[in-house]
Amino acid sequence: MGVNDPRLRGLNVFEEKGIMRIKTAISNRQDTFCFRYPIVLDSKHLSTRRVILYTHLKLNHAGTEIVMNNLREKFWILRYRRTVRSIVHKCTACRRHAARNMEAPFTPLPENRVREAAAFEVVGIDYAGPLFLKEGCKASEEFIEAFRRFIARRGRPSVVYSDNGRNFIGLANLLRKINWQKIQRYCSLSQIEWNFNPPSAAWWGGWWERLIRILKDLLRRTLRRTSLSYEEMNTVLCDCEAVMNSRPLTYMTEESTETMAITPDIFIRDIKEAGAPDLDQISKINFAKRIRYRQSLKEELRRRFRIQYLGQLSRRTKCKSSFTQVAVGDVVLVGNDTQRRLDWPLAIVKEVLPGKDGHTRVVRLKTEKGELIRPIQRLIPLEVGHHAEKASRVRESIKASPQDGESLARRRSRSRSSRRSRSLFLQKKRI
Repeated sequence: MGVNDPRLRGLNVFEEKGIMRIKTAISNRQDTFCFRYPIVLDSKHLSTRRVILYTHLKLNHAGTEIVMNNLREKFWILRYRRTVRSIVHKCTACRRHAARNMEAPFTPLPENRVREAAAFEVVGIDYAGPLFLKEGCKASEEFIEAFRRFIARRGRPSVVYSDNGRNFIGLANLLRKINWQKIQRYCSLSQIEWNFNPPSAAWWGGWWERLIRILKDLLRRTLRRTSLSYEEMNTVLCDCEAVMNSRPLTYMTEESTETMAITPDIFIRDIKEAGAPDLDQISKINFAKRIRYRQSLKEELRRRFRIQYLGQLSRRTKCKSSFTQVAVGDVVLVGNDTQRRLDWPLAIVKEVLPGKDGHTRVVRLKTEKGELIRPIQRLIPLEVGHHAEKASRVRESIKASPQDGESLARRRSRSRSSRRSRSLFLQKKRI
């Protein structure tokens, strides 16, 4: 870079002892020579980037503005802000604290959420405790015993969703070790399909986590500071269960002529096709009509559930058009709610696990202590390659479309000519 460099056009540059300096408006100020005549540096030179990085580290990883203000006392860097910002953005320590986590696109609900199934055929399980009793102990029984009581009351589920709690994983492992071929010889039971959410991804169980939130709110408003015994706590929990199952799943209309809203109670207390002694005298024809009427009620109920409830789920909200793509080999920071960001471990993406729609939401990571499976929302990319690659693609697209450049130049020339003709018209009018 010399004095005749076109990038220095418009600047009052002079050379002093082989160093390019610039005359500023404060040249007559009583101050240091470098402050009055700063050194001109090329933004693309390696030494310039080293100076910026050294200043950034010297100022304890300060931001762009602070680094620029400190460098202005000695240097005049071409494309000042853009160069400093790029260096600060590439700092690994700063990205560890300032980088944002990845996001995944909207995904359709799984088939088990939208298919026609009996009540409690597909369930989600999570702990809502511990609940403290009057005796001072915790109301947290063993999970196997609680699961047996649930099956005795509601029936045996075919699909179970849960997080990665030790009790859930232990029971699922025990169920896998059972010889189901031997069991099926004597009964018609089928093995329970147990599905686990990715570790540290609580939002994957949102459809039952929200119910637990409702239960906790009801307990706070009902109990307040009251201490109950075990039997009294069971009664209160049953009352809360009745309130939760009476919540509307569809829109509640104010019209008296419209049908009532669909609630979970409608599916739990379904119409049973069983006789009674007082109906023995009714003729078979009327009895058959009654059965058909009950069947029509069931079909109408399921049709309304499909149109009103599932129809609302099909209304998608606007989502972001671009998402961060994760690839094998990317260096990421693994987030954890129980640790500070400074203590979050580094990891390398070993395998991506795409969903049915082709989008990746869960990955397998390799850390210093072993392998992990995490959702991409818990990952923070640390490599700058994504942004640099995107910028290079934009530059290549601009170079590859000269017609767009020509049209832009043509529009600019037309704008200048229109302004010139308008000024001439105004001058003639004044004359």
